Order: sequence, then structure tokens, then C-alpha cells
Amino acid sequence: MNYFWLNCGYNRFNHFENLIGQVSIFDSSVHFNPSEGYAAFKRAQVGDKVIFYQVQNKIGLLGAGTVVKFEEPRRGQIKIHFKYEENLLPLTKDYLERNEQLKISLFRMKEQLLNQINKEDYELIMGLGRGEEKIDRYFLMREMENFQTDEKYTIFTKTVNGIERNGYKHYKEMQRGDKVIIYRTAPERGIYGTAVVEEAMHKKPVMMGRTDTTAITIKYTGDIDYRTIYDLDREPMLRAQYFVGENWNESVTELTKIQYEAMLNPTEQEEAPAITSYAEQLAKAAPKKQVSIKTYEAGNSKKRMTNESHKLIHLFLNTHYSPKVLDVLKLSEETLYMVADECWTQGMLYGQYVKEGEEMIMKEGIITRALSKQQSVIIEDIECMDVRHFKPLIHAAAGRTVQLGLNESSIGKENATYLVTDDFKLIGLTSLTIDEVKEYFPKEMHPYIKVYQSTNK
Repeated sequence: MNYFWLNCGYNRFNHFENLIGQVSIFDSSVHFNPSEGYAAFKRAQVGDKVIFYQVQNKIGLLGAGTVVKFEEPRRGQIKIHFKYEENLLPLTKDYLERNEQLKISLFRMKEQLLNQINKEDYELIMGLGRGEEKIDRYFLMREMENFQTDEKYTIFTKTVNGIERNGYKHYKEMQRGDKVIIYRTAPERGIYGTAVVEEAMHKKPVMMGRTDTTAITIKYTGDIDYRTIYDLDREPMLRAQYFVGENWNESVTELTKIQYEAMLNPTEQEEAPAITSYAEQLAKAAPKKQVSIKTYEAGNSKKRMTNESHKLIHLFLNTHYSPKVLDVLKLSEETLYMVADECWTQGMLYGQYVKEGEEMIMKEGIITRALSKQQSVIIEDIECMDVRHFKPLIHAAAGRTVQLGLNESSIGKENATYLVTDDFKLIGLTSLTIDEVKEYFPKEMHPYIKVYQSTNK
């Protein structure tokens, strides 16, 4: 069975009568040219399901139906009979795009009469159109007022002089029922409570001393055990997010569901860690070993230290890429090799969405691509990278499963999309000295690192 999204005009059905049971006929010789979905219509079969989206007058979902008849009177001509079977809530694309899955699917759709969609998207849209499901969005809002539980509050979206507050676009995206975490800068920067949106952006009556009265209404649902930005930064799923930084100054920003839940549900710990360093959590789970140093000469290696444990990061000092590196670690010549620079982002390592033509697609990162192929990866000039980018990999090596925020993909030792096995090695080629390496990497990472330096005889 196929599933389709049909962009239909207002006149396709008779809106002065009950729509249920009406049949609309589309004739390829009348309604189509090659760029208007003709290829999709050729795939239609009797029994296929269709969602009708109205693109004239009241724009939004109209209803759903079924292909009841497929005709091909002559070569190159197709007639499809669509039967209207069910009314749906008039949800717009803007609302549907609040869901990450649908956002990608709708972005890929072309401005044509018919688009084929998958079963998962069809069922999700039907659930939303029937009112059985709702797409919540999540926001972090900076407000200093002393809110009281179960009370409603008006939040103005502009200053008294009519200047848009930082993050203004997110106020426009808020809908009734969306969930909000309240952030304050005093007594300490952190999160202190939760709220829900009661009324989307609207105009209040004219007020003395205020040039603009555009506002939203929230209902404060209660205080929470406050967590500082330092507590949040230690959460694997909130690693190095800009809104947990000292210089975050927006009034509102959007969160993913994963980020929202991570803020409210702290990772269980044996004891509360000190604020000074996120990596102290790693040290508890990591083997308490110092950096081990191994020397090599023309492929022949000699250990300086015994008492060896599994190492994740292998650093070669004062060297460039050569077959000698492959010999020492017994790697194949097909091992992925990259040269880093200061522009590398975390998305380049673990994956990110990129735009290709008219579509947004998810690209695997350097590390996740290597993990999916069960290969190691060599990075020259590794010291150019921000050491924070190693956080997800180190957390995974410590036994945690870290969500990457991309289609629910994760990295970890087990039950993760990308498995970090004992065979995986991140090989770094660097011009740093051993002392500089110790300074560059936090000492809590040292148990996962092995350093190699060559000797000349």
C-alpha cells in the first residue's frame, strides 16, 4: 500500500455539502505536467491512502481518503478517483513542522500536486489530524519575576520601547500547551521552575508607558530543585550547549525534548560532583591509570610501562602520517585519515543535518561513520580541535549512552546506535610535546589516552 499527500484546491470538493463520501477525479491530461507529480500518480493503486491538504482559502489539512479507481484510458493519460472518507483538524504545515520527523519530510516535498509519503508520516499526521496526538515544543525562558505556583502571568515579547527581546522569533512559535523551563541569573545562573503556555502571542489592550503590548500568557506549574549552568553542562545530553554558558543573554530559546528531559531529570550519580569540573564524573567510571608512553622505532615497539588497560585515544608525538603509524597499531591501509583545523565542529565528528539542493539530509560525522563501519580513524593536527568535542566519545567509553540529538541516534558501549568497542581507536598525530599533551587534555581523560613518541638511534 502507498501513502500520498495531495495538495488540492478549494474547488476539488463541494464544501456546501457533506464532504464524506464525495469523489474527486484527477485527469493527467488536464491537471498535470511532468513537474506536477505525474510520476507519483503513476505509482497509485486502488486502496492507497491519501491525505488532502487544502492550499486555497483556509489553508491546512482538509481530510483523508482512499484511491477507489485507477484508469488509464490511453497511453500517457491517467485518471485517479479519490474518495473523501474522513475530516481532519485544519492543521497547517507550520504546525506539523514542529515535529522533527515531519519537518524533514515536508521540507523534501516539492510544490506539486501529489507527493508520496511513508507509512510512519501518514500515521503521525492522521493521529494529529484526529486530535489523538499533539506536538509539544519545549522552551527555555529567562524571567526574573518571583512566580507563584498555578498562577498565570503575562510575558511581554518586546521592551517598553517596542524593541524585540532577544530570541523574539521563538515567542512567535509558541502555542498553547508548550512546555517551558524558567531560567534565572540570580542568585545563581540556572533553572528554577517549569511552566506551560496558556495563550500564544496576542495583543493586550493599550497600556500607559508601553509602546507595544504583544505578549504571551504562561501558567507557572511549580518550582524545581534548581540546577546551575555548571550542573547542566555536566549532563551528557547538554554538553557545551550555548544556553548553559555565562554569556547566554537571550530571553527565550527552543529546546529539544531530549534537552528538556535532561534538564529536569539529572543523571543518577553515586555522589554529587563538585562544580569545578565536569570530568570528575568520568574519573569515577574510568580506570585509575596514568598516561602510558610507548616508544617505537621503524615499526618495532618497546613498552616503557606495563600494567596496560584499554585505551581509546592514541597520540603520536612530533610526527606526520606514515605507514609507520599503521604498523604500530596494526591498522589496515583503508583506515580513515583526516587533517583537522580550528574550524572543526562537533557536528563534523558526530553528525549533523546539511542542505543538499532542496533537501535536508543527515550526514554522519567522522567518528560515527568510522564506528558504523567498525573502523578506527586517524586525525592529524588533532591539537587544533576543541577538547570539548571529545566529551561524547569519552562518556561513551566510560559506559554511558549519549544521545546525539539526530533522529534519536546515540553513541555508547551497548544499546546505542553507534557502538564504541574495545577495537575502536582514535589516532591523533600532533606536534605537541608530552608535557603539552598533559596540559591540553584534562587529567580525567588521561586513563583513556596512550602516547607514542619515536626514538632515534
